[in-house]
Amino acid sequence: MEIMRIRIYLLLIIFATGGISKAVSPSIDELTSKAQTGDANSQFTLGFQYRLGRSVPVDYNQAFTWYSKSAQQGNPKAQYELAQMYEKGEATVQNYNLAFEWYAKAAVQNFAKAQYALARFYKEGFGCGRDFNEALMWFNSAAEQGLNDAQFEIGLSYLKGQGVEQDDAAAEKWLTKAAMQNNAKAQYYLGLLYCKDRDDQIKHNYKEAVKWFSRAGAQNHIDAQYLLGVMYCRGEGVAQDYKTAAKWFTKAASQGSSRAQLVLGACYWNGRGVSIDHAESLKWMSLSSMNGDKDAKTLKKEIVQKMTPAEIEDAQRRINKVKKIKGYVTAKELKDNEEDERSESTATGFFISPDGFLLTAYHAVRKSENIQVQYDKKQYKAKVVDKSESLDVAVIKIDGNDFSYLPISSKESQTGDAVFTMGYPLVSLQGTEVKFTEGSISSLSGSADNPHYFQISAPVQPGNSGGPLISQNGEVIGLIIARLNDMSALLTTGTVPQNVNYALKSQYILNFLKATPQLSQKYKTNSLELDRASSIERAKKSVVLITTYK
Repeated sequence: MEIMRIRIYLLLIIFATGGISKAVSPSIDELTSKAQTGDANSQFTLGFQYRLGRSVPVDYNQAFTWYSKSAQQGNPKAQYELAQMYEKGEATVQNYNLAFEWYAKAAVQNFAKAQYALARFYKEGFGCGRDFNEALMWFNSAAEQGLNDAQFEIGLSYLKGQGVEQDDAAAEKWLTKAAMQNNAKAQYYLGLLYCKDRDDQIKHNYKEAVKWFSRAGAQNHIDAQYLLGVMYCRGEGVAQDYKTAAKWFTKAASQGSSRAQLVLGACYWNGRGVSIDHAESLKWMSLSSMNGDKDAKTLKKEIVQKMTPAEIEDAQRRINKVKKIKGYVTAKELKDNEEDERSESTATGFFISPDGFLLTAYHAVRKSENIQVQYDKKQYKAKVVDKSESLDVAVIKIDGNDFSYLPISSKESQTGDAVFTMGYPLVSLQGTEVKFTEGSISSLSGSADNPHYFQISAPVQPGNSGGPLISQNGEVIGLIIARLNDMSALLTTGTVPQNVNYALKSQYILNFLKATPQLSQKYKTNSLELDRASSIERAKKSVVLITTYK
């Protein structure tokens, strides 16, 4: 009993005196007084409080003054914060050069955030010349200290081959480090990495991709949410589940993903994962179109023709309601001539003669103001020599000689023949190293039994258009033209197609080339009988990356 009284008495003393004593922060007057004596740490702290409005009103001018005093005494935190203010133009004119200088001063003192910022400046060329090697060095310094943003950037550099040789294993290592620290961008790109076949030994791992997309999606990463919807729709890495797919499409669409808005519209039209609702379908198609998706613009016209006036009116009310909710979608009204607005796109082409004649898809260069060809790390300006809009084929020309070329086969191919293609798909994500994919001829006719085309199983992505379809002995038997539009198929059938791609047959290419006066007999036919390895190596040396500006 006596012990209990003592304990109660002690508790009363603690509560009466306000509990266990805490370190008391200095008042703003005390901090100012100490800063005025030249104490660098106090100057930094005072600047920090003025910038964020801690115990004082926000005052960027005061923050800038005190950060400057502390930075001049060599305080790396103050140097970093001062650089931030120069970069953002807070209390001063925006000045990337001075921001660069102060980031550099803090970086050499091993301040990780400054090292990351300095690397970012080198990568983008802010306040200095663009230098991927310097950027990678500083990203690495920050990453070694555990900064997940820097770890992500290193992983991305290896994934895309920027400043370093492309290396999927190194990309996986660094992206994983950042992803484990809950970096949503790293989680997303790690998911992308697991979606692809790296080589014969390391195949795609859709289950791991879904895991990382899910973690990024839970942090509202819009692209991860969209791809999760696609994977649930296709049953890749998870059991096929249209309801869950629609849930993820809705999340991404609500954040403004034009592709998710488009697919969600198709889901509502077909009743996949959601109840059929034609007005809701038109709403999402329209929002996707407003956000610039050209497929949505086309499909919207198709479904409007099948809707009643009442459904269209209902859809318009829903569209107007959504547009009034700030931040719900990132919609923008496009002008009727949106196709004429300047844009950049990429495709593939290949040499058909040693003196600079190339073949590609006509749609890849149509209406282009400027066509650039990247070959062997050099840039060439190209011009269109001839074209066939009906066949979707074009010949372009660059200056030069002694280019490696591919002969065009005049032989007939058969269903089941093994084929491969080389190209530059999705360069913004996968980099500018040429990519190899293989498959077989699935059918001797294309969409709607069109005899001009093969249907092939070799995977094709945006950017592959215009690339060669090559036989095992190294001859071109087709020109990659298109893949079955996933959204059109989803709208029509309720399912997403996989590996349904088309190539223009070589016999029609040859007929077109024979009618091109500038070529005469410059293009080559049936001149190779190579083994598989030699065929792949020659193809790598004969394809080019085409960038067009419209």
